Amino acid sequence: MRHVLMNPYPFVLALLVILATILFAFLSRKYLERRIIKNALQHHIDATGFVFVSHLVTSIIYLIGFGWALLILPITQTFAHSLFAGAGISSLILGFASQQLFSNLISGVYLVIVKPFKIGDLVQIQDNTGHVREINLNSTIIEDNDQKKIIIPSSLILNNVIVIIKETDEK
Repeated sequence: MRHVLMNPYPFVLALLVILATILFAFLSRKYLERRIIKNALQHHIDATGFVFVSHLVTSIIYLIGFGWALLILPITQTFAHSLFAGAGISSLILGFASQQLFSNLISGVYLVIVKPFKIGDLVQIQDNTGHVREINLNSTIIEDNDQKKIIIPSSLILNNVIVIIKETDEK
């Protein structure tokens, strides 16, 4: 503990890296969303794939920034050695615990690539009917007639019948 108090430089630097990462990710996402909306409206194209790319870029920024911050901290070097020692058991536990998450992520990538529906389409998934507002990696958000937002996991969408009631006119 005395070593930490004697040399606070790595902790201050890691905090600055985290703050810079959050700011850069926020600004990048806002910039990309503005460009996506502008181009989608001007060229009458579907923005679904571009929104996916925006989320992907933001996630990569966070991953790199927080990873860099962890590498700066001297205390995480010891933690990293301990983590590697238990990596086999940890990966097994994490694999079982995140099975549904990975199922949703893979299903979300499939939905973005195949595009069975687009943002703006009127769809019915199970007993939920509404306009598609957002397609993420792990879920799709639809808005019903009462302006209620319904979040449907991507794996649930792929395992059920999707009724496209009305498609938007976008390409």
